[in-house]
Amino acid sequence: MIKVLLYHRIIDDRPASHAHWSCVPIEQFRKQIELLDRWGFTAITLHDYQLFQRGELDLPAKPVILTFDGGYLDTYRYAFPILRQFGMRAVVFVLGDRKIKTNYWDKNRGIPEVPLMEETHVLEMYRDGFEIGALSMSHVDLTRFPEDKVWEEISRSRILLEILLNGPVQSFSYPSGNVNAVAKRMVQHAGYTAACGVATGPAAFGGDLHEIRRLSITGSVGVIGFALRMLTPYDYYAWFKWATKKRLAPVEHDARDLSRLLAEKKRRHRDRRSSLIELTKEEAYGE
Repeated sequence: MIKVLLYHRIIDDRPASHAHWSCVPIEQFRKQIELLDRWGFTAITLHDYQLFQRGELDLPAKPVILTFDGGYLDTYRYAFPILRQFGMRAVVFVLGDRKIKTNYWDKNRGIPEVPLMEETHVLEMYRDGFEIGALSMSHVDLTRFPEDKVWEEISRSRILLEILLNGPVQSFSYPSGNVNAVAKRMVQHAGYTAACGVATGPAAFGGDLHEIRRLSITGSVGVIGFALRMLTPYDYYAWFKWATKKRLAPVEHDARDLSRLLAEKKRRHRDRRSSLIELTKEEAYGE
């Protein structure tokens, strides 16, 4: 089964007082890539997999797909040289609106604003064999906007990135992994052949190429944690945790609704009883 890994920022080793779970130190990232190389993994792209599906490409014995969300300059500055050193490629999701220069969406999570990649960086990675995908126009939650806005975010980002690359853009990443039926349908209609979520989608890669589940690699994932993700059926464990939580959520919601309904029933019973008492008083005293 093909593992699909998700990275956000790769940070240097200077004291990172604002480090967040999404930030992976550069030496930790280097060690993970060294391990993948030692274990015999070969990094492919989503496009490679689709060529394989069409019978136009043979896959290596142990393929892995590395993805980077956000288009951070750190990806170009730190991850790109390490990946090239080991002969690995990745899928890098960037914004369609190239006027956005910083990660403004991270401020609410306590992450400082940092620069995003310039067009020259995106083009260099693309020409080096990396796949460039769209992360919408402006990194908004596609599940919270009207359909016309969602369509613009999805379709226009592909058009503008294809103009920049002078080549096809076939993959999409739902910002922050937020996806619903409307966004998913629009991604398909916009012509994307693959789209990545985070925690949603089938456990096994290939079950739904328009909602690909990914394994998040965070700053707290050490060597043992990385090995567990790569060398065991960790995908199914992660999927089971998500599915169980999702399955329990409606039960909790129903329990809250039941409590509310019981309270409402008691209130109505008290009101009815009070009315009967008043009526009895009127009859007794001839009021």
